[in-house]
Amino acid sequence: MKKIILSLIVITVALSAGAQSKANEFLKKIPALPVDSCNATHAGIESFTQQVSSLINEIEDEIGRLNRHANESAGNNEEAAKAAAQKQMSQQYGMSQEDIEKMKNAKNLSAAEKQAMASKMMTQQTNMSMDEIKNLSKMSETGKKAYAEGYATEAMAMSQVNPKPQQVNNSALTMSQLLSEQQVLSGSISANGQKIGTLYSAIENDPSRQVMLDSIDMWRNNWTSMGGVNYGQGKQMDSLALMIKKMQIRYCDKYSPKYRAALRQHLAILKTSLPDYQKLGEITSEITKTQTGVSIQSDSMETGALEALNEYLSKLDKAYKFKLYFPEDD
Repeated sequence: MKKIILSLIVITVALSAGAQSKANEFLKKIPALPVDSCNATHAGIESFTQQVSSLINEIEDEIGRLNRHANESAGNNEEAAKAAAQKQMSQQYGMSQEDIEKMKNAKNLSAAEKQAMASKMMTQQTNMSMDEIKNLSKMSETGKKAYAEGYATEAMAMSQVNPKPQQVNNSALTMSQLLSEQQVLSGSISANGQKIGTLYSAIENDPSRQVMLDSIDMWRNNWTSMGGVNYGQGKQMDSLALMIKKMQIRYCDKYSPKYRAALRQHLAILKTSLPDYQKLGEITSEITKTQTGVSIQSDSMETGALEALNEYLSKLDKAYKFKLYFPEDD
């Protein structure tokens, strides 16, 4: 239980307030996509990559700060969380402090004691004993129907004797709803991540791309092997150099536009995902509060959003990856 409580608090604090505004703050700092990736100089590329790398480091520092704060808060709230968890078990299952202490040492309980405790919890939740549930499972369909009718009649009679409506424990239902919504949001974020991955894998796995690179490598090796003593191979070397140059230019002209398009789509998906990160943070915070009693205000999923930003920046940092030829090197 201790590890679970600590993990929940760490996650929730990491999703603490200000994440959405912090994510937007960094979003505004992202350098614009280069206008022309194939006609850049070494100096221009270096300046751009330095801007991107600086922002990546800044975001990583912020993520580290949030994680340290989360770990500190988890330790500070450990005792309060344990007490809240025990209180919830007591209220939900009608367990006394003595019962809770027994559960902590369940391995020392006899089979009869475990059965009695399970029956008590079941009765609290369903108003049926374990024996009644076992007998019900063995009944025929006719018997089950008769039992249900009898149960309904008894409940109606009890309501007439005591017209005050019985208080319903909605904690399990609420938790189920929260977990369901958490799963939906996590699925949406995961699906967007897969879309982003597909954008780049389509380029990386293009067979013709590797063919072009292999041709460049082959011609470069041939050109290198001709160096040394001049046996009249100068024209052939010039021809190979020209072939390499043209292929390098074709390579950039073909794949840089595709990569730039992937970057634009990646950024668009990232921007539309930020509200999901925020909502997921709020729900995770509510789940933690319900399970541990530790109330932590959470406006968004800060670490998740910031990590997603850094993922985009790591791709943006390679905006010039397909530029192989530089006229200034001639």
